[in-house]
Amino acid sequence: MKIFRKIRWSSITKNSFSKYFFYAVGEILLVVLGILIALYINNKKDTSDRKEKQRNHLILVQEELENNFLILEKEEKTLANIIVNIRDLINLANSEKSKDTIKEINLSKLLFLPITRAIEVDYENAAFHEFIASNGLKDIKNDSLRSFLRSLDRKLQTFKLQENVVHESLDKSNYFIEINGSLKTIFDNLNFSENYFEVKNSPNTISNKSILDSKQFENILIQYLGVATQLYKTEYPTFKESISVLIRIIKEDVNN
Repeated sequence: MKIFRKIRWSSITKNSFSKYFFYAVGEILLVVLGILIALYINNKKDTSDRKEKQRNHLILVQEELENNFLILEKEEKTLANIIVNIRDLINLANSEKSKDTIKEINLSKLLFLPITRAIEVDYENAAFHEFIASNGLKDIKNDSLRSFLRSLDRKLQTFKLQENVVHESLDKSNYFIEINGSLKTIFDNLNFSENYFEVKNSPNTISNKSILDSKQFENILIQYLGVATQLYKTEYPTFKESISVLIRIIKEDVNN
């Protein structure tokens, strides 16, 4: 900068306007160039910061998805057991010999799981919602990743709707047994009355075999079996596959 000032002063004293103008323009260009370089460095730093923030967000989303996948697998196994029990109950209701010979304690075991175990995936989505709320999607260059993230919430809602249908069937079976059977008999036979509820077993056992003769109960079980099977065979595999693909795409994007 000092050399430009000296040349400018020398040019003025010699009345050499053209030379002064040339060096003045050079000085301006030098200042502009300095500003542009500073802006470039600043923008590059901002871009780098955004990428790092996006990467950290995606890693959190990935970890959340991996946890959700494990939760899904656990609930899937529980649902498989419920389906087996419902089938056993339906088969039992359609076999006169089995109905006559089954012991009350064994019937209580069959009735217990379908009427007491609700299927509900405790899905974690705090990191995902934080990422969406921060407008992180707009900075994602990977079209596949952006598309999968955009559709994830919709897929979760579809999955939850099917879960709710299963819950409705569970409520119907519970209500039927509450009105027409004996929950106390089930809990007595499985030692829940004394060990969990801290109440004495009933001296006179009321059999639940009579509900096996009810067509209404059979219809409830058939409906329960249908929606549970739909959740198990279609919704779980589909949703798990979506999560697996999204995890893979995030890993690829983060590592690139």
